[in-house]
Amino acid sequence: MQSTHGGNIIATAMRLGCATSDLIDMSSNLTPLGIAPGVKQAIRDNLDRIAYLPESASESLLDTFAAKYGISPNQALAGNGTTEFIFALPDLFQGKRALIINPTYSDYRLACTRAGLRVDNHNLSMENGFCLDLDRLQENLQGKELVFCCNPNNPTGGLTSSRELYGFIKAHPATSFFIDESYLPFTREKSLIEFDLLPNLYLLSSFSKIYGVPGLRLGFLISASHDFRQLSKVRKPWGVNTLAQVAGEFLLKNGDSYMEEVRDFVARERLHFVQSLETVPGVSVMPGKANFILSCLQGPVSVEKLQDRLLEKKIMIRNCESFESLDNHFFRISLKDQEANRYCLEAMHEILDFGD
Repeated sequence: MQSTHGGNIIATAMRLGCATSDLIDMSSNLTPLGIAPGVKQAIRDNLDRIAYLPESASESLLDTFAAKYGISPNQALAGNGTTEFIFALPDLFQGKRALIINPTYSDYRLACTRAGLRVDNHNLSMENGFCLDLDRLQENLQGKELVFCCNPNNPTGGLTSSRELYGFIKAHPATSFFIDESYLPFTREKSLIEFDLLPNLYLLSSFSKIYGVPGLRLGFLISASHDFRQLSKVRKPWGVNTLAQVAGEFLLKNGDSYMEEVRDFVARERLHFVQSLETVPGVSVMPGKANFILSCLQGPVSVEKLQDRLLEKKIMIRNCESFESLDNHFFRISLKDQEANRYCLEAMHEILDFGD
């Protein structure tokens, strides 16, 4: 099994013989408003620091992170993107069971398989919009397993109340929960970091998506578990480069207003985009709350053909057949600015109105 992602804009541009700036990448779940303001200048102001080793454990960055969210610095780790933690955590559960709530991000399964965990599925139902039913999930718990839950979920956009999720985790202390909140900043739902940290909770936080800086590779893992301290002892030093640390500290101190701007934009634009997308013939739209929309093609045009036709117009979307329990009828579109969103909708109407 290989890792499969959207956002392959460089490879796509090379294949098409165009510049990346010519493409509208709606396959990658990044902020629609571009890189957060001030980040580039903060990096420029600190370029001389690349002549020195970064802090070995990102101590200053973690102090800033912990102070912002009211936790202890030893309850968080900074990593080379969230992927580092997705692949590191299953090693602590070798020989045990992983339960993955599908459809979801494929790297969870890949990481568990590489670590030798037995992987079981908890499949969500399209009939209820792929929403998570905690009562049904409870029936699938045995104890001592590691449950992977993305909230909001990728690619469905389904959002579970943090308060309900916290109560569920607290009520099942024998089960460990890996909760990926990479897309939560696009909503107004509070983070689980705002509750008292539970010993069976591992919480993932990403700066890549909300601030538009995936190339910097910066993510955080938060936990109060005993195993978490073990993980911190075996990690390699200098896992986060100097410029990522600089950007992280800047965003923790200055990024709130931008985050609010993104949330306001997504709330408005998502509603308009979904309403317009629902008028495209043969497209069934899944309910969701994130900055991306999962849809299903029910007409004669395949997702592959839709992808190809949109690429002719320099628009990239995500074919979702690589997600567990989905097939090649499903595709995901991430919101961009209003002009790009309107252009995409017009293109989809042109392609699907006549089924050509």
